[in-house]
Amino acid sequence: MRRLVVVVGLLALAERAWKHAMVMRFFRRPVPAPVPHIEPVLVSILQPILSGDPTLPTCLERNLRLRSRYAVEYLWLVDTDDPEGQRICWELAARYPRRAVRVLTLPPPGERQNPKLWKLIQGARVARGEVLCVLDDDTQLPDDGLEQCLPYLDEPGVGLAFGLPYYINFANVWSRLVAYFVNSHSLLTYVPYTAVTDPFTINGMFYAVRRETLEAVGGFAGLEATLADDFAVAQRFRTQGYRLAQTPLCHGISTQVEGPGHYLSLIQRWFIFPRESLLRHTSGRERVALYGLGMLPTLLPPLVAAYALARPSRRSVGFALAYFGYSFAIFAHFNRAYLRHASPWRHAWMVPAIELAFPFQLLTALLAPKRLRWRGHLMRAERGGGFHFIQRRGGAPARGGGCG
Repeated sequence: MRRLVVVVGLLALAERAWKHAMVMRFFRRPVPAPVPHIEPVLVSILQPILSGDPTLPTCLERNLRLRSRYAVEYLWLVDTDDPEGQRICWELAARYPRRAVRVLTLPPPGERQNPKLWKLIQGARVARGEVLCVLDDDTQLPDDGLEQCLPYLDEPGVGLAFGLPYYINFANVWSRLVAYFVNSHSLLTYVPYTAVTDPFTINGMFYAVRRETLEAVGGFAGLEATLADDFAVAQRFRTQGYRLAQTPLCHGISTQVEGPGHYLSLIQRWFIFPRESLLRHTSGRERVALYGLGMLPTLLPPLVAAYALARPSRRSVGFALAYFGYSFAIFAHFNRAYLRHASPWRHAWMVPAIELAFPFQLLTALLAPKRLRWRGHLMRAERGGGFHFIQRRGGAPARGGGCG
């Protein structure tokens, strides 16, 4: 028994060390040099917009102030029944008259149409750029962020390039829980598995495609019946023979989590999306990578803590302190080196607490009912990745949506 415990303990430390090394190796790779004769003249940034988050104006304005050598146009895609979103967009457009901003008001999507993909279909039709970037309305690009990402589109076989998210909203305890969770897990989750297999999904908060490549795969049309839009887009490019390029662009996300209900809904949505889509449409090797490098290691922190409590000794307690200390050191390193010091130190005690609680949140989300609230809509996820509305934003029952 003691030998088994030692082996498990060494494997736990080795898993941390290997992932730490893989992330550092990833960021040491040089960004490809852009190919001059195909460098884009214009980049179209498509942003599906929905009001509700108090930081929406700040996020949109930060992107308007983006410094880049690329010429940029902004297409803000707003619902006709979202007057607050329209007001924010028109006021910002008037404040920055030198920026190429177009506000498109669009009718609500149909019963089984993903609201984000519905807007992207309309926006792509009128975008003028050689490169189209999809950018969520809570996501902020750093200066020269396009320069970190777009050169990857020139790499052989690459059809889509995407970035890595971290959170920058620490306004209240619930926002901090989400932010410290993402900022301590995102790089360790998204980067190391690409050392053993090609990326098989994307982070849909920001990604870039060349117009001609998007048209070659059929655009976004036909994907709108899928709930997990990022995975649907990734699969479209992969089935057409294109590679997905994970880039070192780290971009901030500002979502203000208003309370425990909002927090639980957000966590549940993050795991229902992959449960009903990604886990059902990936190869055996990809699922092994997902479970072996993503899900199973989340069990290690509570196991380490439980053993130290059940069998307290100098060795068991010392190992637990070393394990959690190393995990915190990795978080601190990433926060300083890659995430622009986003996470304040005064609340960093949340990091080990989140490590201990995360497996139970994951289990709860995986066993939870398929109902979820997304952007004000109450929806029911369907096996295989589809969905239907139960109740629309604003309280109107969906036509034929059922009671869930």
